[in-house]
Amino acid sequence: MAQKKFKMDAIIAEHNKKYKEDIMTRGVSHIECDRIPFSSPRLNYCLRGGIPRNRIIEFAGDESSGKTTTALDLCGNAQKLFRKEWEDTDNPYEKERGEKKVLFLDCENTLDEEWAIKLGVDVANMYIINPQSQYAEELFQIVVEAIETDEIGLVIIDSLAVLQSRLEFEEDMEKKTYGGIAKVLTLFVRKVIPLCRKYNCTIVGINQLREDMSGFNRKITPGGKGWRFACSLRIFFNVGDYLDESCSKINKSSETPSGHNVEFFIAKNKLDPPNRKAGYYTLMYDYGVDSLIDLVDVAVIAGSINKAGAWFTLCKNEDGELLSDDNGDALKFQGKGKLCQFLYENEEIKNIIQKVTDKLV
Repeated sequence: MAQKKFKMDAIIAEHNKKYKEDIMTRGVSHIECDRIPFSSPRLNYCLRGGIPRNRIIEFAGDESSGKTTTALDLCGNAQKLFRKEWEDTDNPYEKERGEKKVLFLDCENTLDEEWAIKLGVDVANMYIINPQSQYAEELFQIVVEAIETDEIGLVIIDSLAVLQSRLEFEEDMEKKTYGGIAKVLTLFVRKVIPLCRKYNCTIVGINQLREDMSGFNRKITPGGKGWRFACSLRIFFNVGDYLDESCSKINKSSETPSGHNVEFFIAKNKLDPPNRKAGYYTLMYDYGVDSLIDLVDVAVIAGSINKAGAWFTLCKNEDGELLSDDNGDALKFQGKGKLCQFLYENEEIKNIIQKVTDKLV
């Protein structure tokens, strides 16, 4: 007996064939949320592995709060991920296309190449746009065209707040304009949301925090509500405690800090449960993100390191077995600095700790 073909099945097949994409399905299609990791285990812990791919993300904060630094760290890790994916793929089209690239729209013309390299970015292998007199509509069109090539895996826009719409650009300083780039940005996100999913591209818009002039004593981001609604993830950054060479906290009035904690707050997250909303990662000025210090902090949460006052004890591996030295004694250290030095010199034990913390993601 021939199986009956229902009308809705015919409609689904017809339109999927017409548009050459599976725009209609029966039931919810399961979409794996791949991530681009950060160098900091603390950030990866709070974001359950890193930044979600094929989504629109916002990094916001006051000046020097760590927005661009965090974005550059993401760029470096994205380049490593894209290279590995290209090397591992068996897809002939992807092999011929080559590894995906990062597109950095440097609207402020302040990209520090030396600092980017220190954070792990392969600057020579990254596309950079340095606007001169272009308005927002022109720059956004370049981004759209770049994504449609299927050669771009990550777009950084630094920053949205300095962009000007064509109307603002052509008017003189004495004439008021309203709305800023909100209308242009809303049109842009409407265009790129389906493109991000189709071409597996992630867009990170760096934004500034501004005082809300309505009198509510709060800070808001420019760009309008359309942009904020389109973002799957919004992270606010702030400068935390200053640190000395050993990553210990020092007074904020210190004239020669060696680094600081970059505090972050997850203001919106449409992909994960909202139970990991805030934290910080360690940034050192000489070498960038201190992933080892942050690994220890996450290991304490995971239970693979026990912290009692200033003492740190390595507790167990991923199988739950206690870690000990050659004499069978517990591995115990006074101070985080000594523990980090031990892990730095003992890669095998560090990897064991890493595997335990990875289970938290």
